Amino acid sequence: MSAMKTAIILTLAVGTFLQSCNYNAQDHIKENAVPVMERAVIQIDIIKKTDVQIRSFIGKTTNDIEVSKMHDCLGVIFPEDTSKNKYALAQYSAIIDHCQHGQSKFVIERFLRHDANGRAVFLIVDELNVVANYPTICFGNFRLAIEDDREENYIVAFYNNDSEVINQISRIWRIDLEKEKFVEISKPKDLILTNPDYVESDEDSAFTNN
Repeated sequence: MSAMKTAIILTLAVGTFLQSCNYNAQDHIKENAVPVMERAVIQIDIIKKTDVQIRSFIGKTTNDIEVSKMHDCLGVIFPEDTSKNKYALAQYSAIIDHCQHGQSKFVIERFLRHDANGRAVFLIVDELNVVANYPTICFGNFRLAIEDDREENYIVAFYNNDSEVINQISRIWRIDLEKEKFVEISKPKDLILTNPDYVESDEDSAFTNN
């Protein structure tokens, strides 16, 4: 991921992209995947009480992460704001499968410098520990205009029903770059998101001949 960050910074091409937990195992029976919102909320409450925690990365650099051989689930450079700082969002896990089924952490990273090899080095300023369990609990990065009609980046916990839209959202955090913090906010009423993992199949009505 460091190489990706370096390339983006050196070319000044910044952007965001949506990331959620993709289902890459086997087809499942939709009749058995009942979208129960209460189930997701209960499981998240259990996660908050668990004693198992990934060690804190706050104050460490991305070079430190590389040394510990953590897996990169996600990496994205944020568009530059009015400040002189450059920020990135990353998601790390000890095991690749934990990005979708297990513990991982989202981190806010502030650009520090380029190392001797020209690679970008970032300082981790905040973190958000999560436990995913596709499809009941997924986490994704979305750019939304929720507060004051201003587009910002958010981490969203949701149920992935393999539909075009996501309407079962349990928790949401704003990525506050001014405070360099993940700030949990109240879930907006009737919030609906576009599912970045949705792929329309040939069996969908749009492709069915009448």
